[in-house]
Formats: sequence, C-alpha cells, structure tokens
Amino acid sequence: MLTSVNQAKDNHQTRALYLLKLNKLYKYNHVVLRDVIMRSSLCKTLTVLVLLPCAPAAQAFDHDFEINDINLDEENFLDINAHRFRKSLEYQWFDNTSALRITGASLDGDFAFIQTEFKLLQELSEYVFVRLASQQEVFYADKEFPYPSAEVILYPWAGNLGISLLGTPSYDKRDMDLGFALIWGKRPWNYTRFEYLDVDALYNQKNVTDNTYYSQEATALKLEGAYLLGGHYKLRFNVSSESPLELVNPDTNGLFTHEASEYFLLFDYQPQPDAVIGITINGFTLDKSRSQTDESLQQATDYFSADIYWVKGMGKPYELRLGTQYDYLSNDIRDFIDSSNNLDYFMDTLQVYTSAYHPFNEHMAWSLGLYVGKVEERQDYLLDTSKNTVNDDIEAKFRMGYVYTSSDGRSTLQFNISLNLDALMHDPGDGGGIIFQSVF
Repeated sequence: MLTSVNQAKDNHQTRALYLLKLNKLYKYNHVVLRDVIMRSSLCKTLTVLVLLPCAPAAQAFDHDFEINDINLDEENFLDINAHRFRKSLEYQWFDNTSALRITGASLDGDFAFIQTEFKLLQELSEYVFVRLASQQEVFYADKEFPYPSAEVILYPWAGNLGISLLGTPSYDKRDMDLGFALIWGKRPWNYTRFEYLDVDALYNQKNVTDNTYYSQEATALKLEGAYLLGGHYKLRFNVSSESPLELVNPDTNGLFTHEASEYFLLFDYQPQPDAVIGITINGFTLDKSRSQTDESLQQATDYFSADIYWVKGMGKPYELRLGTQYDYLSNDIRDFIDSSNNLDYFMDTLQVYTSAYHPFNEHMAWSLGLYVGKVEERQDYLLDTSKNTVNDDIEAKFRMGYVYTSSDGRSTLQFNISLNLDALMHDPGDGGGIIFQSVF
C-alpha cells in the first residue's frame, strides 16, 4: 500500500515539476533565454573535457528540508557585491592551497550575507597529500554549515596522475558522504579533477534516529580545474551535478525530493602583472518538494550571475576596479493543497560599479566603492493577482572600508559601512560588514 502511495505521489510530483519548469522557461523570455544559453554553452564545453553526459552543475545535499519562500530586498545584489574580496585578495586566495576567509554583511534588519570557506592541504611526501576543505555561501535562506570534506590524495608515481579517497566525517554516520576523485596535476594551478560522491552513503544502513529512508539515493558529480595559460591568462572552472534523491517518512506518509546543480567559471586576461580584464560567471539550480498528510509543496529556484571587470594597480599604491554585473534569481512555489499560495518570484539587477583601494602605511588602508543598479522585482500569485507586487527602481550604494593587514601581507581584516544614496535623507544608513582572509 505504501509503495503504491509513494508511486502515485512520485508521478504526480513529476508531472507538476515538468509543468513548473515549462512555465519558468517561457516566463521572462529575454532573461531566461540568456541564462539558458550561457549555461548550455558552459555545460557543452565541460562535457567535451570529460567525455561525460554531464548536467549543468551541484553541491552535495545541504540537508535543507524547508521550502524556501524567497523575498529579497531590492538592493541585496548591490550589498553582496559591495562586500566581495578585492581582486588582489582573490588572486592571493587562488595562489595558496591553505587559507581561510569569511564575510559577514548586512542584507537588511533581519538577515545577513555569509560567505565562509577554508582549505588546508598538507604534503606528507611527494606521493601522499591530505586535504580538508569546506565552503558555504548564504544569501536567500538559512542553511546549516556543511560538514568539511576530508581527502587523502595519492600520486602513485609522484607525477601528475593522482587518485583520492574522500568523505565528510560526521558523528551521525547516516550523514556521511563517501567518494573518490581522479586528478591530473596538482593544486593550486594547472590541474583538472573529477569527483564522484555518494550522498549520505550509509543513511539506510545507519539510521537509528527515526524510520526515514532513501527510496532513491543521490550521487554528486563534480569537475573542477585551474590553469595558467600563455603567461597572461587565468582559467578556473567548477561544475557539479547532484542526481535526484527521495527521502521517505512512513510515519507521516511523507516524501521529500531534491535535485540541484551549480557552476562557476572565471576567465581573466592580464596584459600586465598589475592589470586584469576578465569575466566571472556562476549560478545554481534547485528543485525540491515536500509532501505529507495535508501538505504538498514544490520549489524551483534558479540563480545566475555574470560579472565583467577591469582592474588596474594590484600591488601598487592604488588598486582600481570598474565593472558591470548582472544577477538573476527566480523562485517558483507550488502548493497542491491550497493553490492560492502558488507564487512565482523573480528579481534581477543590472549594476555598474567602481572601487578603489589605497594603503596609507604598512598595516592600514582605505577602500571605497560606488554601486548603482537597475532592479526589477516581482511577486506573481497565480490565482490571486491582487497580492502581486512589482518593484522597478534604481538603487545606489556607497561603501567605505577600513583595512588592516599583517606585516607579511598574508592576513587582511576589513570593516565596511554603507550609505544608501537613493534615500540619503530619510534612510542614510545601509548596514555594514566584516571580511577576513588569511593564507598560510
């Protein structure tokens, strides 16, 4: 009986998710088409590299079982850009295999943008390396901090070909991910790595907490690489895809499904050592559903970002940056019990920005940034249009930062405050943030 119920739910949710995706494809055609084309091109390029039918990109399941009702503030993509690491710090991060960095910045009175990342690589010999790493970026919903990934890398012939065993250590063994990776080359540059991960590999065997179980287990595939090309070009890419999972709760007649993908591409040209012209593209897709007695919800989320920039003066008295960035986020929710809650959410921002960094003694520097963007935000309720909202505004922000750097230049702490230029008289304050990076 339970099997028949689950199959019926699966068929119903599959049809609904298919219709939901069709609706997203034809909505906001000019934006979505641009997104699809860019992601398709990236996927095809990386597919050729690995000779695999690789879907566009995902991190392993983040154990977020909530259906996220996303509602950002209009200036949030400007907020996030204003508190990013400057280009010279980004290059310092790329050039080192062991480092830590964190960002905490206000998005509004209640929520913050959080970016946390650390990586540690230790060479035991020319044959054996150990690596520990974790990464998270939160800006639209609360997320648990992910378990770190532990990896033992073996280079059997002390050359470029490496094999690694990896996993996510957890006290609760049902939450452990287990997998392996093949790598050609060695970090931080001139390497390609393919990873296979069995998500929550021991869940059905080790779950002693409740009666839930996976009726369909997920696997995550990931391809990443970084190359220095011709002395003037830098290429980094990361594309991952997680297959669908289904978690059954027989006690509540519940079913949770999840599928996700993620991608990142950076391509920089350095005509001189202190100058950069480049583009960075990143994004993710997320589809999940949750159903039990008196509840049946689905969420489909799509995010895309493209940043084109020119940087001059890295390592000089003034580091200047000029760029334009486009961000697009959609989040469609379907309620199969109460269809009046069916909602399509959409926000995009096209911004131009400039920033300047100037050290004025051994340890201290100031950093300034100006960000101006055209924002469109919509909430479209499919049955009750009286609840629809539309925001179509120009947002402007001025950021001021105080920077303190260690004598060796390997650790940097920055405090930021922002002014709301589009409402300077009645709402001048626009929050602040702290960023820290250390390489070792």
